[in-house]
Amino acid sequence: MIEVSLDWIAQQTSGQLVGDNANVSGVSTDTRSLVQGDVFIALVGPNFDGHKFIDEAAKNGAAAFIVSQNIDTHLPYILVEDSKLALGALGAAVKQKVAPKTVGITGSSGKTTVKEMVAGILSRIGNVLATNGNFNNDIGVPLTLLRLQQNHDFAVIEMGANHLGEIAYTTNLVKPDVATIVNAAAAHLEGFGSLLGVARAKSEIFRGLSSKGTAIINRDSQFSDFWTGKLKECHIQGFSVSQETDFYAQDVTLGIDGCAQFMLCTPKGKIHLTLVLPGIHNVGNALVAAGLAMNVGANLEDIKFGLQNMQQVSGRLQVKQLTNQVKILDDTYNANVASVNAAIDLLSSFSGYRILILGDMGELGEKARYYHELVGEYANQKGIDNLVTLGVLSQAASDVFGGKHFSDINLLVEHISASLASEQRDITILVKGSRSARMERVVKALEESPVGKFERVRERIAC
Repeated sequence: MIEVSLDWIAQQTSGQLVGDNANVSGVSTDTRSLVQGDVFIALVGPNFDGHKFIDEAAKNGAAAFIVSQNIDTHLPYILVEDSKLALGALGAAVKQKVAPKTVGITGSSGKTTVKEMVAGILSRIGNVLATNGNFNNDIGVPLTLLRLQQNHDFAVIEMGANHLGEIAYTTNLVKPDVATIVNAAAAHLEGFGSLLGVARAKSEIFRGLSSKGTAIINRDSQFSDFWTGKLKECHIQGFSVSQETDFYAQDVTLGIDGCAQFMLCTPKGKIHLTLVLPGIHNVGNALVAAGLAMNVGANLEDIKFGLQNMQQVSGRLQVKQLTNQVKILDDTYNANVASVNAAIDLLSSFSGYRILILGDMGELGEKARYYHELVGEYANQKGIDNLVTLGVLSQAASDVFGGKHFSDINLLVEHISASLASEQRDITILVKGSRSARMERVVKALEESPVGKFERVRERIAC
């Protein structure tokens, strides 16, 4: 965080400073990661109360506190009405003071990949602050803004939500110069009630745009007109993988590594791109990333080289070569219907024998089994050879497909190992599931399975 005074923080949070004024340059909401000299913010939730950790924070080097009740301490503290709202107000104030060009991103899937794409492009022309990990909710977003330093030229902020109003709150803190909804799909339906509820919640990101801001609309979405209708003053652009609009693709091909090549078409010209992330769905992600980046100063060359040099996103669709014959598509970070179908599209593009290992997709509400059935049907339509499921809800997918279901990971891996031993073709295995399903365990088990170990031993002997 930039260096500010406690008195300034009190003004920004409508709080009362108790004790001496001092300059500080860091905040923390967790005593375990608190750095000497930080201001400790005592957040309060249904299952925790940060005020209980005041003494621990002091022992760990806290310089001051932001609290919503009077505390017994020799250190200065700022008394506020609500410490969570104070965190948001402070994040917004720091962002306004630094004033970087700001990109806002939300969506049911793909938003983290788009964020990394935009950050990679903009890093060629300036210093970029981007959301770390899953710090994209009403606590994570202000904490991200508080990481801003005076030398940051750009802020690329990811915003997620599991209920209506959450993005409206965070976008009001962020106030982006350009914003997008990557897509809207069946995800977090328990909090939104319906797919329309998801689309409505995502549209809240545009409330933070000024009349000089730009909204970039997914023209391939069924909610394209719905979102456009909510925009009154700001500039509007579109992106599409299926039609000509402001940002679109021509001559799309998929390489043997699953990575796309295509001609990027923009209002400022065209350029040929080769992506380093596998999956045809990443064409759309690259299109919207290009639109976002160009609206804050990037050019075509920045886009080309930024996308070519970006790093893999942890947990997001990594290709792992298990043996000479077997590869794993590790896409275990999270899942909803749209992201699973996109991963199935990629799996179907590989030759040989193709296996989908699917865990439960969470937070889909009362129609959860129906949505799992849709995924099973889609896998059938795309010619996937085998579908194996793990968990509870996912069984609806394997039942529709005619595959096998397991509740024990060891039995699943034994089944897959037997299937691999009997196959003579190249084999590609896609592993996918929601965060709660912990499908990374399956990837690790496959890597440690007799098939993987045998191949590694054989390779060492050959050397």
